[in-house]
Amino acid sequence: MKKKKSVFYRIYFFVVIIFLVVLAVGLVVLYGWLKSYESSQPTTIVNKIITNYLEKGDYEGLEKDLELKVSEFDSSDNLKQILKDAVEGKKYSIAHSSFKPEGADLAYIIKADDEKVLNVYLKKHKIGKGYDIAYAELSKSLLKTVEIIAPKGAEITVNGVAVPDDLKKDNEFPSLPSTIDIKTLTPTQTAKISGLLSDTPEIKATINGKEAEVTANGTTFTVAQPIDKAVGDKVTDIAQKCAVAYAAYMQKDGSFGAFSQHCDTSTPFYKNVASSLVMFVKPHNGYKNENLTVTALTKYSDSLYSCRVTFKHTLLSGDTTYSDDFDKIVFVSKNKDVYKVIDMQAPISNSDTD
Repeated sequence: MKKKKSVFYRIYFFVVIIFLVVLAVGLVVLYGWLKSYESSQPTTIVNKIITNYLEKGDYEGLEKDLELKVSEFDSSDNLKQILKDAVEGKKYSIAHSSFKPEGADLAYIIKADDEKVLNVYLKKHKIGKGYDIAYAELSKSLLKTVEIIAPKGAEITVNGVAVPDDLKKDNEFPSLPSTIDIKTLTPTQTAKISGLLSDTPEIKATINGKEAEVTANGTTFTVAQPIDKAVGDKVTDIAQKCAVAYAAYMQKDGSFGAFSQHCDTSTPFYKNVASSLVMFVKPHNGYKNENLTVTALTKYSDSLYSCRVTFKHTLLSGDTTYSDDFDKIVFVSKNKDVYKVIDMQAPISNSDTD
C-alpha cells in the first residue's frame, strides 16, 4: 500500500513541477511579448525619444540614431546648439499630426513648451501590430530660409560651402523703356537656401575673381557690383523720393505730380498708376513715415539700377493709427545724367514654416 502511495506522489509532484515550469516559461514569454508590444506602441516610441535623448541632452546621439539631416550648408555643431536652445529647461509634450509623408503610417510632433521641435514619422511592422521609427526631422519652425540676389556669374558661398548653379534662378527684368537695350544688361539671379539653422549665415561672393560686397535686409542678401558713389547716391535718392510720393498719393495725401516727376512716363508702371481708380484710403487726418531704409543697390548696366526701399507708413486718425510696411524693389533708369523710376516690384517672400 505504501509503495502505491509513493508512486502516486512521485507522479503528482512530477506533474506539478512540469506545470510550474511550463507556467513560468509561459509567464516569461508573455512578459516579453507584452514588453515588446508596449515598446512598439506609437506614444511609447515617441516618449522614448524625449527620455533617452532630449532630457539627457544627448543631441549627438539623437542626430546619429534618428539620422537627422542637416543642410549641406550647415554643421552638426549648429544642430546641437539649436536643439539645446529649443528644449533646455522646457516642458515636453507630444501631439498627433495629420500630415503623413510617403512611407509613414503615423506622425507625431514633439514640443518643448509650445514650440515645435521634432516631427517623428512611424511605420507599421511588416508582421504584427507594432510600429518602428521611419525617420525624424527638425520642425520647420526651427529652420531658416535666406534669399541671395547676385549678378549672374557671381560665385557665392554660404558658411564656406559653394552654392551650386542649379540653385540659382534667373530674375526677370521689368518692362524697359526704349532707351535701354536688354542685351546690354547683366541679369541677376536668386538663390533660395532653405533648411538653415540660422538666418544669419556667413555669405561671401566674388565677381570676376574679386570679392564683392554683400548687404543684408532681413533674410535677403544682395551681392553688389561696384557702383560709382555719385551714381549710387542719385539712384537711391530718386528711388526713395518716388516711393514716399507713391505711398502718399495712394492715400490721397500727395499729388500725382509729386509722384510723376520722378517717373519715366513711357513705362507701363507709370501708365498703370496714372489710370488706376483703386485707392487704398482709410479715413485719417495725418500721416508719418518711419524707419526709411534703402538697401540692395544693384547695377545691371550703366543705364539700369535698382534698390530696395522700405519704411513704415502710418495713418493718423485721432487716437487710432493704421500702419503699413512699404517694401518695394525700385528700378531706376539712367539716360546720360537723367534718372527716372521705371517700375516698383514686391520682393519675393521666402517664408518656410510647418
